[in-house]
This record gives sequence, C-alpha cells and structure tokens, in this order.
Amino acid sequence: MSTVTKPRQLNLDELRRLKWLLGGAMALVSLWTVFFLDIEALGLVGVAGAVILAALIWPELPGRVPALVWKLAVPAIIITLVADFYFSTDTLPVLIRLAILLVLYRAVAYRRKREDLQLIVLGLFLIVVAGVLTVSIGFAFLLLLFTACALGFLFVINLIDASETGPARTREAETAWTRIDARKFFGRLRSVADWRLLAFATALFTAVVAMSALLFIVIPRFELATGFFLDKYITRKSHTGFTDSVKFGDVSELIRDESVAMRVDLTDSSGLHESPYWRLVVLDEYTPEGFKISSGLKGELLRGQRVVQQVRGRSLGRDNNPVGGVWTFYVEPGVSRFLPLPGSYGMLRLREPVPVQTNAGHRLVAFRTEPMTMTAFQLDEVDLAPVLADARFTSLLKAARAGPPAGGNDQYRYDPLTSLRGPAGPLNQEVLARIVTEITGGRPLSAAEFGRRATAWLQAHHAYTLAVKLPRGEGKDDIVRWLDSSEPGFCEYFAAGFTVLARAAGYPTRVIAGFHGGVLNGFENYFMVRNSDAHAWTEIYDGASAWLRVDPTPGAVTTAAERNAATERQVQDSSWSARMDSLRVLWYRRIVNFDSRTQVQMIDQVKSFTTDSGQILRTRLDEFTKRLRAWFARPWDPARAVRLGGLLVGGVAAGWAAWWLGRSGWRRWQAWRRPEEYDPVRREAGRWLARVRPVPEAGEVLADLRRLRYGRRDTWPEPRGVFKRARKVRRTTQR
Repeated sequence: MSTVTKPRQLNLDELRRLKWLLGGAMALVSLWTVFFLDIEALGLVGVAGAVILAALIWPELPGRVPALVWKLAVPAIIITLVADFYFSTDTLPVLIRLAILLVLYRAVAYRRKREDLQLIVLGLFLIVVAGVLTVSIGFAFLLLLFTACALGFLFVINLIDASETGPARTREAETAWTRIDARKFFGRLRSVADWRLLAFATALFTAVVAMSALLFIVIPRFELATGFFLDKYITRKSHTGFTDSVKFGDVSELIRDESVAMRVDLTDSSGLHESPYWRLVVLDEYTPEGFKISSGLKGELLRGQRVVQQVRGRSLGRDNNPVGGVWTFYVEPGVSRFLPLPGSYGMLRLREPVPVQTNAGHRLVAFRTEPMTMTAFQLDEVDLAPVLADARFTSLLKAARAGPPAGGNDQYRYDPLTSLRGPAGPLNQEVLARIVTEITGGRPLSAAEFGRRATAWLQAHHAYTLAVKLPRGEGKDDIVRWLDSSEPGFCEYFAAGFTVLARAAGYPTRVIAGFHGGVLNGFENYFMVRNSDAHAWTEIYDGASAWLRVDPTPGAVTTAAERNAATERQVQDSSWSARMDSLRVLWYRRIVNFDSRTQVQMIDQVKSFTTDSGQILRTRLDEFTKRLRAWFARPWDPARAVRLGGLLVGGVAAGWAAWWLGRSGWRRWQAWRRPEEYDPVRREAGRWLARVRPVPEAGEVLADLRRLRYGRRDTWPEPRGVFKRARKVRRTTQR
C-alpha cells in the first residue's frame, strides 16, 4: 500500500477561478492593442484596464455591485454609443470605443459559457482591427500572448463543462469560487501543475509559431491594400506638424520629442560625407502665423494624383553624384502624408500601387491621406547636392509677371509670385527694406551671394534658442518684430526671417520643413532619424534654373573640414534603446516589407547557407579524418601508447563525472520540488525491488524493501542493512 498520493486535480470552484483569471488576462491583452492605434480612446483603455485588474485581484468585487447597476449597464452603453456616433466624425473610433466598453462589461461580470465566448469574440475584434491598422512588433507579441490566453481559456471552459454533471447549483454556490484565498489558490495551481505537460504544450505552441513563420516565408505573396476597408472610417492626424501648414512653434515642440520618426537603410554608406536634409513639405505662402502650402501648389498636387507604384524622378546629368546605393525608408505613422526625400533621385518605389500626389519641380511626393501604418519605400540614384534643378519655374515666373491667363485667375492654379510675397504693410516694408540694404549695401547680388550675406547677418544679430520672446510692437508681423530685435530664435524663425528678407530683396524663396541629420544604429547599420531632428530651412531660386538650399540656423551648416572629421567619427548609437530599435528594423525588413522579391532572395540565401554549411562541414570532416589517419600511421612507442591510454581514461572519467553530476543534480532538484515523492530511501528501495528476483530465498528481503518503498517511516527497518542484504541476495540468485 502507498501512503504517498499524487495531488488531486483542481475542483470545480478552482477551475472557475482559473477561468476568471485567464478571461481577465485575455481582455487586458486585447485592450492593450488599442495603444497601437491613432484613436482617442487611450484614457478609456486606462480606466477599463484598471477596473479589470482590480476585478482579477479581488474577484468578489463584482458581486458587491448592486443588481440595478448591472441592469442599467447595457442601456448606458447603448446611450453612450448613440452619443458617440452623434458627436464623432469617424465611424471606426466609435466602434472601437464600443468594443472597449463591452470588453470591460464582459470581463468584470460573472460569466457563463455563452458570455465567455462573447468575451473571446470581442477581444478578437480589437485584435483584428489593430492587426489591420498597425505593423508594430509589439502587436505581434501581444497577438501571441492573446492566442495563448485564448487557448488556455477555451481549455478550462471545456474542463468545466465536463465537470458540471450534477444538479443545478444555487447562486451562492455559483459564486463560491470568489471566496477562495488567493495564496492557497496559487499554491494549489503549483502543486497540481504537471510541468512536463506544460513544457510540452509550450514547445508545441512554439513549434506551431515557427511552422507558421516558415509557411509565411515559403508561400507565394500577394499584395493587399493597407487597412482593407477600415482606412475609410478613420481620419488621419499628423503628430509632427509636417502638414499643409507649419505655424511658428510647431517644429520647436517637436524637437523635444526623442521618439524615432523614420529609419533609413543604405546599401552603401561609404560615400555619405554629410548629414542629409530630409525634405518633407514645401511652404511657399506666407501668413502672419507662419508658412503654408499655397492653394495653387495644392491644386498642382491634386492634378498630379494617380495610382502608381513607381515614381520617376529627375534624370541625373554628368554633374550629379549618386550616393548610398538603394535607400530604403521605414517611416513611422503620424509623421506626415508627405514622403521624406533627401534630394534628387532616379526612381521611387512603393510596396504597392496607391494614390500618390507628385510634383517634379518642387520635389514633392505625398499620399492622398495620412498613412495609418508604417510607410516603406525605396529610392535609388540619390543625389544630396544642395541644388534642385527647376528650369520650368523661370518660364512660369515670366508668364505670371506678364499678367493672368486669358481664362481668368484660377485660385487653384500655381502662382509662382507667391514665392515673392511677404508681410504687407508700410511698417513691415520699412523694416525689411532697411535690413536688406544693410545686407546688400545697395548693390545687386546673385542669389547664392545674398544667401551667404543674409545668413551671416541673421547669425550675427540673433542667437539660437528653443524659447522665443517676441518684443512688443503695433502694426508689425511677428517675424518682422523678431528681425528688428536682438532676441534669439529657433530654426523656424531663422528660416522665416531669411525668406521674408530674400523676398523683400526680390529673390523667390520658400521654406522647407523636414528633418536634418540622424545617427547610425550601431547594431544594424541604418540611420535613425528622431522627431528631435525636425528642422526648417529655405530654398532660394538662382534666377536661371535651380533652387539653392540655404540653412540660416546657427550651427546647421559645417565647413568641409568639419564634415570630413564628422565622417571619420561617424556617430553611432549603441545604447540599449538602439539595440531594441534594431529588432524593430528586422521586423520591418523581414515581415512588414517582405514582398515576393525579398522572399525569393531569402529562400536563395537559406539554400546557399545550407549548401555552403554542408560543404564546409564535409571539408572539415575530411580534414579531421586525414589527420586522424596520419596520426595512427605514425610509428608507435610505449610513451605514445601510454599517452593515448591516459587520454581515453581521462575522457571516460570526465564523461562519467558529468553523468554523475547531472544525475545527482536532477535528483536533488526533484527532491526539492516534490520531497514526498522523491525520498532517497524510497527511490533506492524501488531500484532494488527491480533488481532482486522474486525467489523463495529473497522473500524476507523483498518484504523489507516493499516496507521501505511504500510503508510509513515508523515501520521501516534499518535501510542500510536491508540494502546490504539485498545486494547479497542478488549475487546469490545470479549464480
């Protein structure tokens, strides 16, 4: 008879408590996916998550809520839905907020099987929406976590169904599981847990995930539009300020944000000797609040809209110097609907055909709407020269100065004279004329020379700062009052100040908003451009055929010697945040931006790696075999034989020691984990019971061994004597 019994399985109440925990965990994971969406529901998610967490810790709390509150909960949710639909302009955020409320209601209310299945469906709705509208690696982790929780949740539901075979229970008995002490409950989970079965289930789940990843690589690809139909039911909002207008202060606020805006892969970074300027938005119209895209330029973009996958850039001439090879961009959502372009390029390739607005003269490429997910595209034949060819602008400017076309003045037709308009009013014009005279000395200058002198004047009269205090004054625009003072400013004020001065001097000029610079990731060799790299600069027309980049902000432009020194000490980010960010880029490269061409390349790489590895292994085995044969073919002497014998004995001894230590460690761990089942005396008695044959002369020894193996300790004979007699009996019976 055995006094050591296996711990009994979880009873019905304990299974219900486990189901409550798994359901709450599944609800929390589904709510966390909302954080990857650009939806005004984060506060609601925080409140719902806190309530669900409290219900998980204290499951008796929902039972203390009055029954009237539970009856009014569903009507309140319906009223909230109607009000949300009335005041909201988008459909999808309303549905997501409704799903959050329903998940909250189902997660904190006591549930039967039907309500449990409803909770799974609601969680799946949030998971599916987040999966369609995001490509974050964090979401992939939450998806795996949700899948594991849902599988465990369904398994426990089936166990409860199989256990509920008796008569219907009272309401008091139905909620008895809420009164189980948490410490005792988790102790019971630990005692009944079959760690081998859990390890097998974990390995099986991991194998399924690995097999899914393998199928993802092998199965042929097909392209689907991003977001399916859901992108029609949500309004995009740029978080960076790089929209159709940039007001004074937008870029300075963005500079305080250290989050990554985009990542850029270069196939060859050896020819990159300066920090790139990433052009996003061309702002050609001046307003007292800042600069914006004129209605005429917007009209040109709309007229240039078409569904394409490739956009051809300017053809490169003999004076162009392409660098970087192929540039692959991974732009985070919320940056802008305009694509960041470092300069002239030969070809722009997108992942799939989408509606794109282009303007070759202004070097603008924009999506029709703000992307909800990461945007990936490639550029080749990139030229970083600070000169953008635009011979068309000269003819447009001459035609505009000659007068409006015969068809009338169309406000949506691009007007190049916009690049010459600045602050109106006599006081503004007086200040600007005086400063222009100080810069030029009353002499005509080329656009490049004026850019150098105006930049020197601005940097001599104004320092750089992120906090601007404008002097007071009546009848003058903000930028004019700043120019007429000695107050410091940030990049927007320097760019705007230069623009209005150049326009007052008669040079067509525009403001460019985007990013400048970035750091090299020390692990995956790509550029990380953060929101803190946001910048504003200008482009001035040379009067003939090109726009010249002028950056009047102090410290933005470096000398050739400084650029060469910076190239030699290429700044690399090797922090832990850069290490984690490199995982995100691997996710973008291999999963998000994984098209059929990349798929074929990866399969070829795997095939080549397998073939090369096999050849290398065979070569090394052949070399080892030749060395072994040569070693045995050498003349033998006693000393050599002794050395060989010593090596063999040492190898056998090391193997035996490793086996003994591993076996001893395993026994000690099992004895610590289950002391009642892994008593060393009982285990040794079991071993001798398997060795000693059941013959008549071994009857007394076998009885003592059974007592040691299964009996109570107070009935045990002296173990060592029993084992000694068992050894003698075994030797006798073997003869």
